[in-house]
Amino acid sequence: MMMKKFTQSIQNLFKPQEPLTDDVILKFLKVMESARAEEMTCSELFTQLDEFVEREVNSKDAEKIMPLVQEHLDMCSDCCDEYEALLSVLENTRE
Repeated sequence: MMMKKFTQSIQNLFKPQEPLTDDVILKFLKVMESARAEEMTCSELFTQLDEFVEREVNSKDAEKIMPLVQEHLDMCSDCCDEYEALLSVLENTRE
């Protein structure tokens, strides 16, 4: 019963061309379960971006120390642009 309501909700929301199968819905639910509970907003990223870039410039495994920052940069092109600009400035001032 719950699966049927869930299927109808998704179909109403996305209006797919073909009906959703139980297999597709189960895969979607597994992806949702594996999603991190912790996510970083853009404003949270900006508070840590200086430290992240500084660690990266100094070869201190920034992505291992600050994985949420790296994940956000991988998903957010605007923040990634800011990161690349800051990284470029720091690398050019050290030369």
